[in-house]
Amino acid sequence: MQETLYTPIERLEMFKENKDAIIIAVQISYKDDTKDDLHKGFVELAKETSSGTWVDITTKTEESNQADAWIIHEKGDIGYIGLPAHNWDVSGGFNNVWSNIGGNYFGLFALKKARFLDVYFPPAIVRLFPGPRFGADGVYKLFGNMKRMIAGSIVKPKMGLSAVEWAKVAEQVFWEADLVKDDENLCSQAFCPWKDRFTEVMTRQQKVAEKTGNPKMYAHNITTRHVIERAREAQDLAEDLATSGFSFMIDGVIAGLNAVHDVRDQADLKHPVYIHRAMHGAMTRGMDFGMTFLVWAKMFRMAGADYLHTGTYGSGKMGDREDFHDVLAKDEDPEEMPIEWLDSTMYLNRWLTRKWEHLKPVLPMASGGLFPGALPRVRRFNGAIGNSYKIGCNAGGGIHGHPQGTRVGAKAFEEVAEIVETKEYQSLQSEKDRLDHLVAYASRPGKEYLKWAFDRKEWGILV
Repeated sequence: MQETLYTPIERLEMFKENKDAIIIAVQISYKDDTKDDLHKGFVELAKETSSGTWVDITTKTEESNQADAWIIHEKGDIGYIGLPAHNWDVSGGFNNVWSNIGGNYFGLFALKKARFLDVYFPPAIVRLFPGPRFGADGVYKLFGNMKRMIAGSIVKPKMGLSAVEWAKVAEQVFWEADLVKDDENLCSQAFCPWKDRFTEVMTRQQKVAEKTGNPKMYAHNITTRHVIERAREAQDLAEDLATSGFSFMIDGVIAGLNAVHDVRDQADLKHPVYIHRAMHGAMTRGMDFGMTFLVWAKMFRMAGADYLHTGTYGSGKMGDREDFHDVLAKDEDPEEMPIEWLDSTMYLNRWLTRKWEHLKPVLPMASGGLFPGALPRVRRFNGAIGNSYKIGCNAGGGIHGHPQGTRVGAKAFEEVAEIVETKEYQSLQSEKDRLDHLVAYASRPGKEYLKWAFDRKEWGILV
């Protein structure tokens, strides 16, 4: 069957008459995938997302019919399903909306494929949620409103170091770069208890910030059974230490959107919320079944994420499905596009930073296999969507893998973030000119550490 191009929900002809509903776009396979088959599949999907069941029943009423979902539009194997906004019990938070928009239809035996592509929430629903407390601009203000990409690092090895060993590595990063984060699985293991790690890191970070005059940030993992309690404990400990400059890091997919929303909702919690998207690939990687990360990203923004991992514009180890698409540089969505674009870093970052009701823009975080020479391409693609330098970039092995050690690796990483913001570099139009400029810069006396990073065969330069 020929691939169907995707039409964004708000570009549908029928959108205006359905704009007060929740709308989901789902790609399915049903029986032999004829037009009639697919229509029957969409009927089953609409029933399963709302008030229907698998046989005719005698208990339906005129009132219950007001909870029915309906088919707004069918485009090949993609169905656009409308749900009454009142079907979302907002007191149940994001748990209840997941039950409505991503619930049982994935388990319907009759559907051979069900891939949740996109979701639209009406303004009346969006306005019920706070969105980011700081947002991209607020986070940059915490960094002194610097005019370049945020250069960060994940301490490696991410598991196994003691609190003191971990903090010593973090300190080496802080001398040159801006941010250090826990990785997704480091919380409060016996070999690295959270209080010890937090104390050691924040004490060293404060010393570096005072000596350099540059703000620093530590994203501390609070993904526990009691997220609010851990957040308050960390905040109180920071106050006792007379330190500042940290964010609450949550494994958002694992902990759930309600956990993110709860942290954002606490008036006494005063620090940004950093979302690592660990485990999303279990749902988003397959092209035949599951969902796009776009669905999650929209709800993370509603829930209050200030930073969100979204990908590396194809520059790292996690393997984005994407090329550079000029059409995505426009503010308005195209009339139609390949489905793969929905999960591209470029499309995700556009959605996180574009105007959406009262919600502040989220700061995208590029993380996963980055290295100094990857930053020029990250900067170019981010600039193409109108977000200029406002993105965070984290490197683990791409910093700690430098033969001269972590501090020199962090220096190389941060320095590239500065180079690509110069007027001279920004004026270069061709890939060759940009590459030549970077090679020439790294060939200057005293820049051998940067030349080594550019020359390493596993890294190189991406412009």
